[in-house]
Amino acid sequence: MNVLVYSGSLTSPPSLSHTLSTLRTVLLPNYAVQPVAPQSLAVHPWTATCSLLVFPSFLPDASPASALPPAAASEVRKYVERGGRVLFLGASVRTRASRPRTSLARELARVSLAESDEGILTLSDEQSKLTFTVLPNKTSGSDIVGEPATPEFPDEKTVSGLLRAPGSGIDLAEVSTVTENPVVLAKYKQSEGLPAVAGVKATIGEGLATFWNAHLEYSPREEIAASILTAKSNFTQEDLTKAEEGRISILRKTLSELGLIVPEQAGIIARPTPQVFTSAPWRHGIARRILKELEAPDLAALGENGYELKDSNDTFIIHPASSASAVFAVSPDDRYPNQDPATWNPKHIVLYDDGEVPPREFMPRFDLKTFYAALKEARKTHGRPEEYPNDGWGIGEALLYGDVVTSTQTLFEKNTRLMTSLPTPLVSLTSSQLAGRGRGGNIWLSPPGCLQFSILLRAPFSALPPQKVVFAQYLVALAVVEACRDEGVLGVHGAAVRIKWPNDIYVVVPETGEMKKVCGILVNTSFGAGKVDLIAGCGLNVLNPPPIMSLAQLVPPGSERLPTKEGTLAAIVTRFEAMWATFLAARGSFEPFMDLYLDRWLHSDQLVTLTTVSPPRKVRIVGITPEYGLLRTTPERDARGGGARGGEEYIDLQPDGNSFDIMAGLIKTKT
Repeated sequence: MNVLVYSGSLTSPPSLSHTLSTLRTVLLPNYAVQPVAPQSLAVHPWTATCSLLVFPSFLPDASPASALPPAAASEVRKYVERGGRVLFLGASVRTRASRPRTSLARELARVSLAESDEGILTLSDEQSKLTFTVLPNKTSGSDIVGEPATPEFPDEKTVSGLLRAPGSGIDLAEVSTVTENPVVLAKYKQSEGLPAVAGVKATIGEGLATFWNAHLEYSPREEIAASILTAKSNFTQEDLTKAEEGRISILRKTLSELGLIVPEQAGIIARPTPQVFTSAPWRHGIARRILKELEAPDLAALGENGYELKDSNDTFIIHPASSASAVFAVSPDDRYPNQDPATWNPKHIVLYDDGEVPPREFMPRFDLKTFYAALKEARKTHGRPEEYPNDGWGIGEALLYGDVVTSTQTLFEKNTRLMTSLPTPLVSLTSSQLAGRGRGGNIWLSPPGCLQFSILLRAPFSALPPQKVVFAQYLVALAVVEACRDEGVLGVHGAAVRIKWPNDIYVVVPETGEMKKVCGILVNTSFGAGKVDLIAGCGLNVLNPPPIMSLAQLVPPGSERLPTKEGTLAAIVTRFEAMWATFLAARGSFEPFMDLYLDRWLHSDQLVTLTTVSPPRKVRIVGITPEYGLLRTTPERDARGGGARGGEEYIDLQPDGNSFDIMAGLIKTKT
């Protein structure tokens, strides 16, 4: 599920940035925290997958109609009144007791009220007859971000070191009686002529809204808040640390009361760990081959300080295995003291050659010996070759692993020298990603128990024409689904794992029939010099506990055997290697896999609404076009016989640029 953060043009940029980072720190891995634009709120079906909509502070004196356009405001009101949850940070709010209105005039009255209040958004609750209007903040001298404030809670506890929206507050003066709705969460100890209420929670129809005038998004230990607090309130570093603990506690409680499941551990910002390169025990010389292709010194000549390789995005230090203890002895926090990922350089890689593997203490969350044993068995079962032309190797037999990395995908994609020079196939694997990539720039969550890897591949145009590359993502999805049916993964329970077009994997929960996502797939490509470099990325939930769905939850309670990340990866790469070889031999034709793919996906004969045309149309899914991998649909006939003409009319949709909301039965433009 998503937590959406409003990102309109008049949203305060620092408030937006800090809201995104704070919520991700508190809510990952349980929720994907994503920015959402006004246009998306107005025209796209976002409500079904939204657990919470969050509004950062707006710029001072923002024009209401520009801050939140009327069409978007209307959708927000409907979302909340029908049971949605919304949170405002650094907000100026006026609460009024409204007079009863006739149903005929209710909507017009609500619109006119918002306009007369000059409010950005007005939410109304029919039962309590209250309206809550979010107003533009006013500037207060030079402090347009915030002023030091100390909220006091009903239990008389206080949290010093927060900021309040300047020159504003939450005005309850016109509410004659305050009973169960709204609930005052905190008041400022000193308000100096401004409204004293710091936070309030209100029932809006079937939904909930929480308004905080306090800036819960700003950490007292970081800029912008740190400078204001130390200059105006003489805060020490110890004071700021205590204030940060209070801020996170308030935010966690607020989110829980809005119905979110907040992870027990939060606020820990990890750093990248060194990576290790290893190869299968039965393959020799791969590390030396990699050094040669990178024009780096031989293993024996790397020396204690290693070899520095500067690439387009990162700098790498390549070390021999003899330096591993010294490399791993430096803690990630000491190596990268700054929280800014742009400063996390250089990154360190330790090379192990000829079947050597590092000690388990260097990689405690993935057992390389177990993986290579499972890979050897899977390759034997599926008849993979023992030898390859030009001293090559199979997928999974050359592996780069880091316990914590920024992203396995961007490691290759943003470093041109690595992507174009490294010999292939090469698998990059991690147990935790700090900036995982999803389709369309989405963040891919990195929860414990998730198998996260990318495969670097290379193919000449003679084997894979450019127009056929689109099928690669379908091939990866099919390999994942088939691997789940292997006895070493889920066996018969793997039948519940299905493909959602274009590049997701869902499970159909046996007891309820509910569909839940367990995997996302992303394929990036780079064309040049008669070849294509592909990076096939995959994040598969294998062992995650609830509320995140995973493969392990498909195994009945009491079963002796659960899937492992090591065995699942071995099954996937072996299945994919066999499919990839067939795919290239057929010059990129998907025909050898089409029947199996359509048998494994969720969409055969599915009736959906296509919102990419105006007006939206009901269409029925009939398959994938064999030439270009488009989703083929045909308009549904209406009661008068309209729609498809004898099966001759098709509407074909590209996988890039379109998104399939399977819960709502909608195909929409990807945002």
